Amino acid sequence: MPHDKEQQQGSHDKGPQQGHEPQGQVAAQVSQAVEETLSSLNPVATSSMQVVPVEAPSNAGDPHSASPSSSGIHGADGGECDESSSSEEDESTPYTIEDLLDKKVSFLMNLMLLHYQRKEPLSKEDMMKFVIREHELLYSAIFKKACLRLEVIFGLEVKEVEATNRCFGIFNKQGFTYDGMQCGEVGIPKTGLLIFLLGVIFMKGHRATEEHIWEAMKEMEICCCKKHFIFGNPKQLFTDEFVKEGYLKYQKGPDSHPEKYELLWGPRAYAETTKMKVLEFMAKVRGTDPTDFPSLYEEAQLEEQERALSQASGHAGYGSASTEC
Repeated sequence: MPHDKEQQQGSHDKGPQQGHEPQGQVAAQVSQAVEETLSSLNPVATSSMQVVPVEAPSNAGDPHSASPSSSGIHGADGGECDESSSSEEDESTPYTIEDLLDKKVSFLMNLMLLHYQRKEPLSKEDMMKFVIREHELLYSAIFKKACLRLEVIFGLEVKEVEATNRCFGIFNKQGFTYDGMQCGEVGIPKTGLLIFLLGVIFMKGHRATEEHIWEAMKEMEICCCKKHFIFGNPKQLFTDEFVKEGYLKYQKGPDSHPEKYELLWGPRAYAETTKMKVLEFMAKVRGTDPTDFPSLYEEAQLEEQERALSQASGHAGYGSASTEC
């Protein structure tokens, strides 16, 4: 398929670590809440889908980790990467401005994730008080980078909901009605991983074998036979949970000898997102532009035009799912 030629390998580097706690009793409570919410895990280390070379430096939370010039971030199998080495570093090591910026970005993203889990808006005042503090001139850069990481890692987007008090809401991206978090349970949203998976399938010509999927996940150090320290059992997530929710189809491949299984977009994926949105997400993840995938971009544009015509004619449904075979 021509799509395979366009599936570029994204670069990946060491994942960032969570920033140090701000001083003060109230700030310490916020930091403790972040840690408890994440079940003592480091959410930024799951940034395996973020490989943006310039816009999102890789060592967001740990000023002693990989160089800020690294090309991206990636996650870990079993949560064993980098934590022991970073904890042993001498905290007296001087920070560069890039280190300081990344540390603040890491903590702000964690704070945003906490507010998403609590379904609470986040004010600029709280961001300044708990994260930015005396570095007010860096606010715009920190905020922009944190929003980008939140998007490509967890599939969440930040929108201003109250202009007067500068309050921001954190929402599931691209119209998805499911984030992978169980009702009433504190967890990590999986929308970013789902969109990435849909992108791999799209780039493979609308159907991807398990071999294709796990090869792509290898870039992110997600292995089919190992429990991921953030996303849990990936094979169960892809072939069971996402299938039950209607986002994926898991079926035997046609005329496959020996027998192979493949993944396709499910009806809920077609209903809640578009090829163009998924392609834009993949381009952002890889620090490129959707037009860098010409045949995919052309196909996505055609779908956009067909959707527009369908809506103009008053049709409730859209039959793009027929293109999956």
